[in-house]
Order: sequence, then structure tokens, then C-alpha cells
Amino acid sequence: MTITDSFFTKWHKGCAAFCVLLLPLTACKEQKPAPKPAAKANFILAHPQDVELLVDLTGRITPMRVSEVRPQVNGYLYKRLFEEGTDVTKDQQLYQVDPRPYQAALDNAQGKLNSDLATLRTQTLKLKRYGPLKNMDAVSRQDYDDTLAAQEATKAIIESDRANVRQAQLNLEYTGINATISGRISRSIQTQGALMATNQTNPVAIITQLDPVFVDIIQPTAEQLRLRNRMANGKLETLRGAAHVPVDLILEDNSRYPLQANLLFTEVVSNQETGSVIQRAIVRNPDKLLLSGMYVRAVMHEGMEKGFLIPQEAVMRGLDEKPYLYIINKDNVVERRDIETQRMQETFWVTTKGINAGEKILVSNPTSYRPGQKVQSEEGRTPVGEVPE
Repeated sequence: MTITDSFFTKWHKGCAAFCVLLLPLTACKEQKPAPKPAAKANFILAHPQDVELLVDLTGRITPMRVSEVRPQVNGYLYKRLFEEGTDVTKDQQLYQVDPRPYQAALDNAQGKLNSDLATLRTQTLKLKRYGPLKNMDAVSRQDYDDTLAAQEATKAIIESDRANVRQAQLNLEYTGINATISGRISRSIQTQGALMATNQTNPVAIITQLDPVFVDIIQPTAEQLRLRNRMANGKLETLRGAAHVPVDLILEDNSRYPLQANLLFTEVVSNQETGSVIQRAIVRNPDKLLLSGMYVRAVMHEGMEKGFLIPQEAVMRGLDEKPYLYIINKDNVVERRDIETQRMQETFWVTTKGINAGEKILVSNPTSYRPGQKVQSEEGRTPVGEVPE
């Protein structure tokens, strides 16, 4: 085979192209990439402050007094003397039962009493006459003793008659059904002409006192133990040893009730099923805005303690919904720290556990960092706000 010039020409061109391809590979092996600079991270220094301990619990409105209006005598309802849903006062007459049978019974009892009183007078006069005659043996001793015994028996009968008269008077008074407390009355169950009975199951109306009212607050026993431990360890300046523990009420539409309640007492027995205790507060209700059975949020002012105000953008939550944040340690390495948040105060979380004074809290978009990451820390404000002094 004859080797021509064109063959050598093609061979040289192929070798040149191959060498060009090898040059970048050789350069890659010899050159090392420059190290990536550490990410910048803004932080704020944690410093303790006096924060108010607020406990947000569920409460229910309970009336101070509830009176079930029931008839105390049998009879037909003669008249209703109140407007349904209005306020009534104590001893105000509400209903009138037909009084005629009871008036007749009173007249009969009074007549029986008058008759026996007349008999007693006759026996008394007879004894006065028998006294001197007995001493002269003009009257037998037996007649005198019989008259004396009859007089004593008549006195006993008169006492019974007077009791019957008083009972008849009470029954006549009971035909007028009066309010036993002041408050707001419900709708009337019975209408005019209905037969009233003393042993009927349902009341004819219900009176509810709405000013003031009780607020029954449900508190977990674990929360109560935690607060008592803080008080025992001196972490709270004031707790339930104060004269009053103020309670703010948040209504169902998230509005705040204008008046503040005061805690009265805590039950000494816990609910075994729910693991909670009932705390009772009292609050004025002049406008009758709080109704019996209404649910509210009760924010209890338990006292003051040392805590931290953490910007809300620095706090994250894991899959278990527990809060945590990132701390930048002295080596500028990010560390995860689990915390306990109590409540929001403006744009800050009130934190009482998990942070130490002087630690660096990462606040610049903390979700973009990971634990163990090296950063360049720089003290600065958060995008939302700054830590209050």
C-alpha cells in the first residue's frame, strides 16, 4: 500500500485535535476550586427581662344564683304578672293561682278556732264557779276534775286549730308565686288556665342572676404544679398569694370584655378523667353581655418572672409542633435549641426556658441554615423589628 501526503496530513490533524481535548483535563487535575466563603448570619443577643406571666385557659360563664320557679300549691293558673325575658326583683309577684279554694279553707280553719275558743271560755268560767263550791263540798270532786281535764283538752285543740289557721294562711299566700331572687326571668312554661301542681317535674320559669357572674376556668393540673414550683423556687414575684389574681376575658368573637375578673378560689379535687381542676373567678356584668353557659378565654395574670423576648421570625416549629431556634456558638457554628414559648407580645415570643443570657440568636431567615453550619455572624436587626430594650 502506498502512503501518500494526504494520509500524513489527516493523521497530523487528528493528533492535534486529540491533544486539544486533553489539555482541559490536565488543567482540571492541576487546579483546585477556591473554598466557598461562610454564609453571613445576623443575630441578636439574648438578655433577660421582667415579663408578665399570662396563662391562657378556657372558661365558662356560670350564674351566681339560679332560681327555679315552682308552685307550692295545686290549682289553676289564674294570671301571669310579668313580661318574659325581663328583669324581676326579689319578692315580686309572678303568678296568681286561683285563691278561692284556699280562702275557703282559711275561713273554715278560722271558724273552727273561734268555736274552740268559745268552748274554752265556757270551761274556764265553769271552773271559776266550781272552785269555791268544791271547797264547800257543793260540787263533787269528780265534776271539777272532769271540767279541768276538758279545759286542758280544749287548749290542746286550740293550738292545733291555730296551726291549721297558719297553714291555711300560708297556702293562701302561696297562691301568689313570687320571685325568690332578683335577676332575669325566662319564658313562662305554663300559660293562663293551666293546672299547677306541687310535684310537677318542670319549673314554670327560671330566674337567673347575671350580675355579677362566675367564670369557671379549667386548668390542667400539670400547669398548676408548674406554677407552684416556680413560686416555691422564687421565680415568680407574685402568684396566688396576692389578694386578687386578675383575669382578662376574651369573648367568642375575639373581643376583650371591658371589665376584669378576679380569681376567688381553686377546687381542691381534680377531675380524674381530664386531669384538670376548676378555678372560679367573679366579674361584674352590668350590661348582661355575659350569658349563662357562654364560653370565654380566660387570660390569667399569674405574676412576673425573668424571660426573653424573641423576634417571631427567629422561632421555628418542627414536625411535632414544638418550638425551637438556632443559636450561634462561640465558634460561629449554628446549633439548634428547643425552647418553651408562653405567648406573643406584639411581634415577639415570650420565652422562659431554653435560652441563656448573652447567647447569639440567629434571626436572619433561619430556615436557610442548618445545625453544624459555619457562618459569619453579625449583630443586627431583624426584618420585622428589633429587640426592645
